[in-house]
Amino acid sequence: MKKLLLSMLGLAAIGATAQTQVSDNDLTNAYTSRAYNKRVVCHDPSIVVDDITNPNSPTYYIYGSHLGRGKTTAASNYQEWTPFKAGEEAAGNVNSLFANKQGTLVNYSIAYQSHVVTEVKNSKGEKVKFGNFNAHSWQYKGYNVQGNQWAPDIVYNKTMKKWCMYMSLNGDHWCSSIVCFVSDNIEGPWTYQGPVVFSGFQGTYAHNSYAAADDWKHTDFAIATGETALPSRYKVGDKWGTYWPNCIDPCVFYDDNDNLWMSYGSWSGGIFMIKLDKTNGLRDYTYTFPYEVNGKVTTPGAASANCTSDPYFGKKIAGGYYVSGEASYIQKIGKYYFLFMSYGGLTSDGGYQMRIFRSENPDGPYKDCYGTSALFKSYKMNYSSATEDNRGVLLFGGYQWDAMSGAEIAQGHNSAFVDKQNRSFVVYHTRFSNGGEGHQVRVHQLFLNDEGWLMAAPFEFDGETITDAAIASKASIADADIAGDYQFMRHQYGQNTKAKAFETPVNITLNADGTITGAEKGTWKRTAGTDYIHLTINDVVYRGVLVKQTIDYTNIPAIAISALSSSSGSVALGQNNFTYQQEVWAVKADAKAAIKYTVNNLTLPFADGATLNAAPSLPTQGKMGANISWKSSDTSILTDEGKVKGKGKVTMTMTISKDEYEYVKDYSLNIDAEAEETTPVYYPVSALKNTTSAWWTNFSADYKLQAGKKAQFKFYNYSNAANNWCNWALYGANVTHGATGYAEYFGIRCDNWNNTTASNTGCVSNYVWDTFKNDMNGSLVDMNVEYAANGAFKMTATITTTSKKVYNYSFSTTIASKPSQITLFFVNEGSYIDGSSLVDTGIAPIIIQKKQNDGKWYNLAGQLVDKSYKGVVIVNGRKFVNK
Repeated sequence: MKKLLLSMLGLAAIGATAQTQVSDNDLTNAYTSRAYNKRVVCHDPSIVVDDITNPNSPTYYIYGSHLGRGKTTAASNYQEWTPFKAGEEAAGNVNSLFANKQGTLVNYSIAYQSHVVTEVKNSKGEKVKFGNFNAHSWQYKGYNVQGNQWAPDIVYNKTMKKWCMYMSLNGDHWCSSIVCFVSDNIEGPWTYQGPVVFSGFQGTYAHNSYAAADDWKHTDFAIATGETALPSRYKVGDKWGTYWPNCIDPCVFYDDNDNLWMSYGSWSGGIFMIKLDKTNGLRDYTYTFPYEVNGKVTTPGAASANCTSDPYFGKKIAGGYYVSGEASYIQKIGKYYFLFMSYGGLTSDGGYQMRIFRSENPDGPYKDCYGTSALFKSYKMNYSSATEDNRGVLLFGGYQWDAMSGAEIAQGHNSAFVDKQNRSFVVYHTRFSNGGEGHQVRVHQLFLNDEGWLMAAPFEFDGETITDAAIASKASIADADIAGDYQFMRHQYGQNTKAKAFETPVNITLNADGTITGAEKGTWKRTAGTDYIHLTINDVVYRGVLVKQTIDYTNIPAIAISALSSSSGSVALGQNNFTYQQEVWAVKADAKAAIKYTVNNLTLPFADGATLNAAPSLPTQGKMGANISWKSSDTSILTDEGKVKGKGKVTMTMTISKDEYEYVKDYSLNIDAEAEETTPVYYPVSALKNTTSAWWTNFSADYKLQAGKKAQFKFYNYSNAANNWCNWALYGANVTHGATGYAEYFGIRCDNWNNTTASNTGCVSNYVWDTFKNDMNGSLVDMNVEYAANGAFKMTATITTTSKKVYNYSFSTTIASKPSQITLFFVNEGSYIDGSSLVDTGIAPIIIQKKQNDGKWYNLAGQLVDKSYKGVVIVNGRKFVNK
């Protein structure tokens, strides 16, 4: 018995470990900030490692659109870059990246005139002349080289023993081409080897040097197909983009069998792939493609948007129907080929974002976690808040951690690579919420979860050594170190990218008992002997990895979790609804550093010794996962929450806590403000407590809400679970239902619907629809409503299910007539509500009145009493016990 008692005492001690208080002196060297002074500006960055020139000291290069370029080493963690040579800013040929066939340096603007290769094997294997193809001549009439050199990709050709650069030369109306340059040195000079593929030869638009008629004869079309006339399927006029690709954005890669492939395309007819000739870097014309529609070989006829293979353009692997999608990049990581795509528009409000598919084969089929093909069979809006289709794993969207001066937004057009240590990385350009259309390059490490799906690290690469093999084979982070206070961020599909939306973190705690509390609720479990971890939140399992990282712009160490719901979640559309294949990040910063960072960056509504004539807004969330709490020395003057109850002097004690540490500071304040009116709380009850009532027969009482006021409702919802709408509905009108002159402002159903407008406009929720009907039965609803003088009405509800899942539901609208008061009531069909068991005093509704200065006595229910009343009373805003 004694041993058992000691064990129980020990467990109790573990569960209630006291935090160690730290002072300013203890936090002096808790962290330092970092600045990066050699960032590189390079749009559409393609990365390549030069381990040929000096195998013992490889150099990493990026090339991008408009001849953006830079180089770095792994020692710089891909954070500091050095420019080289001259780009599009050059007027002459000094230090040029390009040379002509004779080896003479030339300005980039004339580098596309004449190519080296003069003979190739055609589709029949016959040697034929490869007449000169001036790529600038092919551009749409009036287009220049400057500003239209887009998204090059670089590869070392092991057969040629040369570097090959594949460059898009863009022209309007699809009059574009992809060409190959070669060099003995990765920094150039680059010489035009020859064209690889052309687009826009429908005979409709004039080119710089050719008329529109028979423009196909100025391409390699006949060499690739053997055709002597242009088939009708290409004669589509201004509808080219409905059927065929725009030849830009090349990605060149070797497969496991050492075959050389190129994917390409942007929006329009989709992403296609062709095989390259390793002996010259150009197209392998001897490798032919059949004509297929929906994956089946068929006789060519009129153009079909469902063409999946074409003798000239090759095999379609993604996109189509002018669906957004460009910048294809294929990288083998683990046992899969991963196809990266960029959806949306590239501007800061365009919604650019990286999506991922995978395949066991280099040419597909490419699918996402849900098994959805990367190919579209009809037009779908596939990004932004108007999205109709969420296929493709969202690597991450716009986001901002505390140490970032502005959020990353519109990230995309990435490349990827695997280094010699078998670490994989994504390289992309990003714009910023505070930077207009300016952009820079960022590099994050990639990780595979235990289902083989890619996830990005929460922070930039900073020299971490962890690999996927190590994650799968050993536990590098001790079990005891996992529990603690984290910042949590989920990357939402359907962000309002037009408004430059981005995600910010909330605080959660991973408790030692395996539960998750805070802004998100759930459980966590580490896979023994590995660095795999599962987070289960709202019944969605996020499968991830544990890694050690350094927080950007600081030297603060952190335990970071990247996790993906690769086989779990809801596929219901809506920003807060779609949780399948959703990536989340959780970060546990060093505790002392987080507290110090909070102290240094916290904005308080007062200074020590201040006099306040209004209620202060007290911060409760610190930085980097720290939490803030407040304690008042006199709650009859100012409550712990910052509510004014009376005038006088008070001390507010702030505690900043994280993990095992806390920091405490007192603020002496003089409150010179009137007591606040407390929001009334109502506990509504349906007239009929059954789940069989028909529509518009089972009502609650009416509640009047004046302009400028708020109210709170608390109740349980009981349903027959027959339909989604068999739950509560909140109505707003000018008078009670059934009264003369009844005019309805809104009728919000529990299931994300406004009956009055017959739409979900203004409704936002994170429901899991697969379980919604059962979840609502017995659920606890905590609802807040507010109505402004300008007619703006807002409802927010936290709905907790019997299984402790938590849903958030909100609705907002503006009442055009701006009445001074609205009538609220609840109505149920096949359900009822009951808040009676939630009333603390047995008196409903509870209304705490505004502070009075008339000497009258009130009890805690807000009722007027006389001096014979025994108990807690309020007189002139102050509480005391009358015995």
